[in-house]
Amino acid sequence: MYKQTLICFFALLCSSVVLAQEIRLQKGNVTDNVRISDSTDATYAVYLPQSYNMEKPAPVIFVLDPDGNGREAVQLFRQTAEDQNYVIAASNQKIESDSLQDDILKSVQFMNGFYRTIKVDPNLLYIAGINKGAEIASALPLINERVSGVLAINKTWINGKFIENRKKPYVFSAIMGTRDYSRFGMLDVVDYLYGEDFPTEVNYYEGGPISWPDTYTLNNAVSKFTLEAMQNGERPKNDTIINTVFQNEIKTIKDLARNGSYYIAFLQVKKAEDKFDDFDRFDDQLKELKRSIRRNREFKQQRRKWYDVKEEEAFQKEDYAHFLEMDIFTTNFENIGWWAEQVDNLNAGQQQKNLIERNMAYRLEGYLKDLVDGNYKNVIASNAAIDAKIFVSILKTITDKEAPEGYLSIIELAGHDGDAETAMLYLEDLLKTGYKEFEKIYGLEGILDLQMSTEFNLLIEEYGGEAKYIIFDSEKDTEEAEATQTN
Repeated sequence: MYKQTLICFFALLCSSVVLAQEIRLQKGNVTDNVRISDSTDATYAVYLPQSYNMEKPAPVIFVLDPDGNGREAVQLFRQTAEDQNYVIAASNQKIESDSLQDDILKSVQFMNGFYRTIKVDPNLLYIAGINKGAEIASALPLINERVSGVLAINKTWINGKFIENRKKPYVFSAIMGTRDYSRFGMLDVVDYLYGEDFPTEVNYYEGGPISWPDTYTLNNAVSKFTLEAMQNGERPKNDTIINTVFQNEIKTIKDLARNGSYYIAFLQVKKAEDKFDDFDRFDDQLKELKRSIRRNREFKQQRRKWYDVKEEEAFQKEDYAHFLEMDIFTTNFENIGWWAEQVDNLNAGQQQKNLIERNMAYRLEGYLKDLVDGNYKNVIASNAAIDAKIFVSILKTITDKEAPEGYLSIIELAGHDGDAETAMLYLEDLLKTGYKEFEKIYGLEGILDLQMSTEFNLLIEEYGGEAKYIIFDSEKDTEEAEATQTN
């Protein structure tokens, strides 16, 4: 499958560069809803920098946003495009498949459609993505040698066999949110690639895992591509660009320190020292910046805590995974309260003054949410007993209170099992979250008696829905309705 993808991508890429034709796109503005081809409604957004020149094609960065918000994704890279001379293109297709192979094929179709339309440098192709988009972005250079670099935000995908078969190293630039539990796994991937002589870089930002990094952090991550290309002779050296990206690094570091993220700022300085090692003119400024950060008392506390929480977090993850497996296996309803307490503790931890501990609480919450979600999907899709399915559905509502899936499962399962009280309880809990897809509630199968009940329909009406079945306000109304039907 991967070899077929490689052949398809390689063949179309080579031909499409030749066939690329000039289209009327305004430089300096985002153009949205550009169709991939005449045979599909799929579209993408594109941005051409002011410096774009058909005679001297710029490198391109393809952006994969899981939500399919191409225009918004391109906007985030807009300043980077201007500062470092890149064309930016982002797909408007959502990434909804559970198959990495299917997602790769859709992404390849988007990129091939772009190449048929816009002329760019065929030798400088980069792919960026966040979360699931980052997994796809990380996989593409492993099946196509033409990909020069990957910008992976919060997630990645790697296969050692593909790495070994790669003839030319690509640049791996990682961005990690301090609240994303995948951070330590990402660092392991960076270390592995670095050990295989792949150019790597890590940038941190305060936040994640859902939100995109700020534009300055994106700019810093992309500059790794730019400087590597200049050093390898793939792009002409440009002091204006080099000075611009350096000043952007300095601004990011100062902003982190100003906002109290002293240890993250320190890590960014160390990264900048390696990144700009060939440029002596920047040495003094970086050394002074590092000294000023190290002098701060909070920096020392954060540095110590940074390493302490890594071990503590690993143990907590192991406990969650072990206890969840045991509780699902034994359908331990008595332990539901313990899981609710864990979530409450993590929410309380997110209010702590200590930044490092606060971020750990966010990461553990994200880990627990994904852990339960994965088990929920597996159990619901299996032939497990109804009690096990209800149990894991309850856990789903505890760890992800706003997600409707757990509530809907309980309503359907409990209703089918004749437990109207439990079904009604979780129906109201679902409606309290603001859920308004009433047709989906009435579409649940095997619980028609419950759906036709007065209590069920009154509750739907109470939360702004329209009752699907007749509601009788009194015994008299019922008798009158029956008399009318008889006559």
